[in-house]
Amino acid sequence: MERLAYGGVGVARFHGLTVFVRDSVPGERVRARVRRVFRRHVEAEPIAIESPSPHRVPPRCRHVGDACGGCTWQHVSYAAQLAAKADAVRDSLERLGGLRDLPLLPILPAPDEFHYRNKMEFAFHPDGILGLHPREAWYEIIPLRECLLAPPLMMSIVQAARRFVEVHGISLYHPRTRQGLLRDLCVRHGRGTGEVLLGLVTSPGAFPEAEAMAAHLADVDPCIKGVVRSIRRAPDGAAPPSETQLLHGRDHITEVVADLRFRIRVDTFFQTNSAQAERLVEVVMGLAGDVAGAQVVDVYSGVGLFSLALAAAGAHVLGVEVVGTAVEDARRNAAQNGLATLTFHAGDARKVLAEVLPAGLGPKVLLLDPPRAGAGGKVMRRVARAGPERILYVSCNPTTLARDLVELRPFGYRITAVQPLDLFPQTYHVETVVALERGTAPTTDTEKSTS
Repeated sequence: MERLAYGGVGVARFHGLTVFVRDSVPGERVRARVRRVFRRHVEAEPIAIESPSPHRVPPRCRHVGDACGGCTWQHVSYAAQLAAKADAVRDSLERLGGLRDLPLLPILPAPDEFHYRNKMEFAFHPDGILGLHPREAWYEIIPLRECLLAPPLMMSIVQAARRFVEVHGISLYHPRTRQGLLRDLCVRHGRGTGEVLLGLVTSPGAFPEAEAMAAHLADVDPCIKGVVRSIRRAPDGAAPPSETQLLHGRDHITEVVADLRFRIRVDTFFQTNSAQAERLVEVVMGLAGDVAGAQVVDVYSGVGLFSLALAAAGAHVLGVEVVGTAVEDARRNAAQNGLATLTFHAGDARKVLAEVLPAGLGPKVLLLDPPRAGAGGKVMRRVARAGPERILYVSCNPTTLARDLVELRPFGYRITAVQPLDLFPQTYHVETVVALERGTAPTTDTEKSTS
């Protein structure tokens, strides 16, 4: 195996073909069975490890043999995980973005390799009651006995939910038949406060045991501050709920990051690693520089993770966010933290940036933290036409990051720093912050060859 690709699989060469072998490690020789053949590459799975890599380590979780989809890199040493993630960022920006001489900083490791997630979603299923889906098998379930990504309290909650369902015989949703009531159990944990919020995601219909189940789960630990029911009408597991009902306690918890307090609901988007989220804020603030009294724009501002930190440093912040409830919570968060120099605008960035971000506005800093699909060309061009002195792009996907940065090239923005961070140990995911300043456009391979 030559390396680990972004996506988590090992990469090898065989008779001119690129071979992707899952569950492999760089530096080892494996015997593999071909699963799929494409024109330019082959997908395979290992049958035997003939010469193990020094970077292969024994997985700690008992469910690794079940092909659990929660994490896929437990067999890779943490040092090798970090190296692979840094390489993925470099490869994407150089190969897909055509960028050269990148100011790539050493990746920042997570303080905790396990038990770091502040949010987990466990699936109810008739075949196993409650657990996680196997890789590439969303119609199946692994009944969990442990999860090393989750804090221990989460597994106690899972066991309590399983017992209640067994005793009361509540119907469980099957994604293939689309029948059944209980779909998911969402557990949110505030690392900074210890507070826990539970969400029971269900299909529409009568749920007479709802309050009793909520009380049963709340008795697991005094840290559990609320239980809600979220009703999802669409079969798509990623579809937002159409209605949320409070069953016990309150409908939110508080998380503390960078000495700021944030209101978190079941469906709130928030970084899933609170310890590294604090590090992420530190990186953004360091790259933003002195923002006291300056105009700052935060696109995809969410509940205000970066907006509040920038305002606390004295900036006048304009936030743009498409999710209305996130905008409401961002305003509450600003008030709760005693910050008044923020304005949040609700709307799709692709549609409203022309209104809130006129050409030539010239803010000192413009920050973007888009979803995995990236911002897209329309947003990136609008950002560049506003003429900010500095652009900070926070990305959870190096491939869409590279695509979006290409859009800034004609506007003369120069990359001054690329900072990868590991927010997701035991997985291939990597967070990256890129800082750009107005100046000479970055050199591309094509430009260099024709100059």
